[in-house]
Amino acid sequence: MCDDEVCDIRNAREMFVEIPHPCIVACNALLDAFGRNGDMGSAFLYFQSMPEKDVVSWASVINGFVMNGLDALRIFAKMMDHEDVVRGSVKPNEATFVTVLSSCANLDGTGLYQGKQIHGYVVKNGFSLSAVVGAALVDLSGKAGCLETAKRVVNRIEVKEVFTWNPMISSLACHGRAKQALCMFEKMKVQGFCSNEVTFVAILTSCARAKPVDLGLKLFPSVSSRYGIVPIMEHYGCVVDLLGRAGILRDAVGFALSMPFMPDASVLGALSGACKIHGDVQLGNEVGKKLSWELQPKHCGRYFVLSDVSAVGERWGDAANWRKVMAESKIRKIPACSLIGSVKVDSLSG
Repeated sequence: MCDDEVCDIRNAREMFVEIPHPCIVACNALLDAFGRNGDMGSAFLYFQSMPEKDVVSWASVINGFVMNGLDALRIFAKMMDHEDVVRGSVKPNEATFVTVLSSCANLDGTGLYQGKQIHGYVVKNGFSLSAVVGAALVDLSGKAGCLETAKRVVNRIEVKEVFTWNPMISSLACHGRAKQALCMFEKMKVQGFCSNEVTFVAILTSCARAKPVDLGLKLFPSVSSRYGIVPIMEHYGCVVDLLGRAGILRDAVGFALSMPFMPDASVLGALSGACKIHGDVQLGNEVGKKLSWELQPKHCGRYFVLSDVSAVGERWGDAANWRKVMAESKIRKIPACSLIGSVKVDSLSG
């Protein structure tokens, strides 16, 4: 958190305490401010002390937990058990469902189960499957690898928007179904939906995975010429990844250098990874040095990639030297861990 943000939340609290009888809108605004500044301890304490809570109050604190990577499902469970919800005076709305489903999508193990429970509640209580809620369900199912379930959800959404197609295309691409992702993209266009920035990140990722280089290189300029979208770093990174995976390494480097901004760590990381795969030791070292020395000097993974690139070319001395540099710089390898059996999320019943 930067100093300006700390100052802003302090000013907000000072102004708030001067209000003699703050209304529910002012209280909810303070909750939101706490969440946006990462102070969920204060947010939750104040939330508990509020004499009156509405659906926005609950949504604000749930959203704050999601934004800060905390257990939002526990708060949603408390909301569902709260007497105001039980009596029907407060009902979860679309924004609440989307926020909680987004939280489920970022969980391992139990996320899909929890999401299905929430979906069941939506259906049971007569809520329509809107484009927004549907997109959150598609994203959840897709990230869990349940692609057929995600497709069924897409088909059940009566009024679709471009953001309902994007998570489906992205999920197919990320799970090795690149050709299906490209077909879904064509289907979306036939139905008259106009692609946006997110769509092209997903479809260019599909091209990188399926390696239709000509198609990817043809699509990239159409992002701006046909759709009027200014390409962002992610779009350029996808093309670099596409060329790198195809082994066209010098073109990949040339494309990275032609970008209107400095390539970030993800772009150079894709390049160094491609050099390792295709055994181009010299280029891998050039890219790796820039990545390690200028962009991510403390990232252990970059040094291991450089060491591996050297080993692929049987340059054992260079491989050992990279690990020595890492040791002398006191950069430690991040220990691996398994989430199997370690994730514990309360059920929606309490």
